[in-house]
Amino acid sequence: MFGFGKKQFREGDYIFASISEGNYSNIITGNVTFAQMDKLKVSGIYIKPIGLIERLEQGRITARQQEVLRSPTPDNVIHVLINKVEYGIYNDYIQSNRAWITKISAKRYAEIETWVRDGYPELFSILLSPMDPRKDEAREIFMAKYNSLYDADFKQTLSAVARQLGIL
Repeated sequence: MFGFGKKQFREGDYIFASISEGNYSNIITGNVTFAQMDKLKVSGIYIKPIGLIERLEQGRITARQQEVLRSPTPDNVIHVLINKVEYGIYNDYIQSNRAWITKISAKRYAEIETWVRDGYPELFSILLSPMDPRKDEAREIFMAKYNSLYDADFKQTLSAVARQLGIL
């Protein structure tokens, strides 16, 4: 009666959505351009966690990675973004009753979108691989990108992740 328990999204909101595809979930993040009942039109990006899917198929996935693969959230999406991903432009409808959706800030959206667009998932995947022959080249590219960043907050986030993983 009063709308308790039902999340309402409006045009202009930024959202993070995960849509189950069986053993994994695709991620959609972007700006709501149209909202009606259980239907949202979103303009943004989609992310398919290819690296974690490959690990799952090879049986080399941890329990935490499996949890993130099935139920990604804005808080754990970094586990997806340090592995290979497939991504692209998303400009379509989401059925809110068939997806887990939450609001995020414009800044958080920009951070996720920049991370993916600038190729950090591929770089981290190479840097974290124990035997990839492209590791030295990837480190040089990473450092060049890192040193050329202007956004202090993004640089701080990138630095924290890279330090935690032993890359910096």
